[in-house]
Amino acid sequence: MAPAASGRSSTRARTTRPRAVKPSVVVCIPSQTSFLGLVREITKRMAESAGFPEATADRLALAVDEATTNVLEHAYRGSDDREVELRIEDRGPEFRVEVIDSGASVDPRAVPRVDLDRYVSERRTGGLGVHLMEKIMDSVTFRRSARRNVCCLVKRKDTPPAR
Repeated sequence: MAPAASGRSSTRARTTRPRAVKPSVVVCIPSQTSFLGLVREITKRMAESAGFPEATADRLALAVDEATTNVLEHAYRGSDDREVELRIEDRGPEFRVEVIDSGASVDPRAVPRVDLDRYVSERRTGGLGVHLMEKIMDSVTFRRSARRNVCCLVKRKDTPPAR
């Protein structure tokens, strides 16, 4: 390399700090309930690696399990030959999970609000999925994108754990 006008080389050593890579996982599972344990385990491990305590990681895994179960029961109506995609990301200040399917779309506004006292007194089961997801997560949104349903669940790291 030719020396610069001052007689020094124009080549400079660059030092760059390695950036902390935030983990992310994309998993595609068959639309079968036998894979829900895997969904819970992956979610829990990712939440723990993102810095959540075990009890909070368990709750986050429950919320993602509920979202995935809703896909199996409602969007796919029990069909076991479809696929559910999960995108789990540690985004620094937040933990984000997208549950993506190509089934029938569901209007979240059509999901009735839960009266827990009445629910318990009537000894009902099922139907608490969206309610639980909203109690556990800081944000639960639904959208349609490229002919697919996307349920996005977000938990901020600075939020105290749900009780």
